[in-house]
Amino acid sequence: MNKKVVRTDETLWELCKIEAVESMGKFSARAMQRAVMLYKERGGGYVGIKSRENGLVKWSEKDKMNGGNLEL
Repeated sequence: MNKKVVRTDETLWELCKIEAVESMGKFSARAMQRAVMLYKERGGGYVGIKSRENGLVKWSEKDKMNGGNLEL
């Protein structure tokens, strides 16, 4: 069984990643969180099973606990 999660639209992902990095001013974990948000909003998807141990999931949950807001 493949435990890796794969994006369904790499072209869309690259566009979202570029936009997120430009809006954040540099490549960072926050920029990648934003890229994922943009990717999902624009219809991008994933194939596979997402683990709760995923680093961005942990960061997002920690951010929510600290009152952070990813809506930039």
